[in-house]
Amino acid sequence: MSSAFRLCLLSALLIAAVLPVRAQTPDASATVKYWIAFTDKPDAAKTDARAHLSERALERRQRRGTAPASRLDAPVSEGYLDRLERVGVTPLVTSRWLNAASAHLTETQARRIAALPFVRSVRPVGVVEDLPPPPPPDAAPPPTAPYATKTTRIDYGASRTQLELMNAIEPLERGINGADVTIGFLDTQYNDFSHPAFSTLRSEDRLIEVRNFTEGQSCGTSFHGMNVASTAVGFEEGELVGPGYGAHVLAATTECVGSETNQEEDNLVAGMEWLEAEGADVVNISLGYTTFDPGERSYTPDDLDGDTGVTTQIVDIAASLGVVVVSSAGNEGCSSPDFCWYFISTPADADSVITVGAVAANGTKAGFSSFGPTADGRIKPDVAAMGVSVRFASPGGGYIANSGTSFSSPLVAGVVAQILQVNPDLNPIDVRNILRWTASQAETPDNRLGWGIVNADAAIQAAEQTATATTPPETPSAFGVTAVYPNPVRQRATVEATLPASGSVRLTLYNLLGQRVATPFDGALPGGVHRLQIDLSGLPAGPYFYRLEQDDRVATGTVTRIR
Repeated sequence: MSSAFRLCLLSALLIAAVLPVRAQTPDASATVKYWIAFTDKPDAAKTDARAHLSERALERRQRRGTAPASRLDAPVSEGYLDRLERVGVTPLVTSRWLNAASAHLTETQARRIAALPFVRSVRPVGVVEDLPPPPPPDAAPPPTAPYATKTTRIDYGASRTQLELMNAIEPLERGINGADVTIGFLDTQYNDFSHPAFSTLRSEDRLIEVRNFTEGQSCGTSFHGMNVASTAVGFEEGELVGPGYGAHVLAATTECVGSETNQEEDNLVAGMEWLEAEGADVVNISLGYTTFDPGERSYTPDDLDGDTGVTTQIVDIAASLGVVVVSSAGNEGCSSPDFCWYFISTPADADSVITVGAVAANGTKAGFSSFGPTADGRIKPDVAAMGVSVRFASPGGGYIANSGTSFSSPLVAGVVAQILQVNPDLNPIDVRNILRWTASQAETPDNRLGWGIVNADAAIQAAEQTATATTPPETPSAFGVTAVYPNPVRQRATVEATLPASGSVRLTLYNLLGQRVATPFDGALPGGVHRLQIDLSGLPAGPYFYRLEQDDRVATGTVTRIR
């Protein structure tokens, strides 16, 4: 990560639970950091693996998680850690989710540790290689222009522009501000949230906890964490309004300034596990990792495949537990001849993260915003928001404007909080898909801006309609839709319906905005099981709602068309 990206443009959403950091100054001869992964968790049956989880975290997992977490929650074996120490290796950070510990090892130690029977693998962080020259930026046309100005009741001050560009004013005027949703941040220091932009957050007791995972490390001073958090949750009328200003907040300091070391990746792993355990719903990560200081282990473009980076792995696990992770794409889009990484960084390359690029106030791509695709060919970023001259809180109680995907990312994280406020049942992939399919270039995604500039109002309305559509209808148990297949579908899907008696039946298809796009069936049918066909071949890719009606009975659901 370049110094410009590290010092003033970062992004992160977090949720987590990790064993305590075991501080140690590495031996001078141990020049390489490794992750030591263990074969199993033999102590799992002896411990309450979920004792560290908050009630909110357990509820979120039940509501939105997709992965069984029993193995993830069990701690790393203390016996294995003790055996490492007996051979002269002291772990720096241990991770429940990875079932691993990081440590500085010599080459001889690495070979010796790898031969231990309880060690599954010993893996250095990244690989050091020269970077290839960047490909030329593609010349796709800019996305659509900003949305029209709306009459408001809140004085947004200079932050109005960044909200208006992603159509976030109207939902804020309807009182949708992230209430009852918890946003987590992974970043640098936060200045204890003492800025006036956080006065309402403090007075309403919505600042849950701030925790420092860099203690004992030489980290310098940076207010980047405060800048980023204020963009999402700040509120001072006439100065700054964040789209998620009504949310609860957790914050973890994991990043140091003035250096770029692999230790910061370890800090992020610990911070994310803590955020998840405390019940974060959304985590913003305005940080990215690619190139590290001399003597550290860096990543190559081939490593940006959604699986290799340790922070990439950890955010995918968080998403499987129901946490929506939003990450900045990076600021290495070849705007400067001095340094050009060009590629999406870790953890923004993760499969399940919402990666955010940056645009100017007129809707054109910011020159610094990093390009996709990932090494395995996926489109990145996913969406974009304003990242040029973004308004945020600055030290001393004032406000300034600065640029970077570090600030477009928390704007989107705030919108995610709004989406979850109106529909808390959406899982991370649902949220990402809704943001994509309602964005400015949903029909023609590319590796400049992904699916385009976020349209907050359309996304929130889609989330509300999804909540309505999935509410179980109050109808006799003999009536309903028993299956929709295939789903997702490329062209035609079958809706298998059970009718309790003969009568008139109508099957209607709606888009995310509630507009009727097709009526696949409208006629009389006898009682029994029927298979009705839906032809989606002429419709844009994305989710659709079906509505099956017979007399006063109604059944609803969703079907998704893919390309």
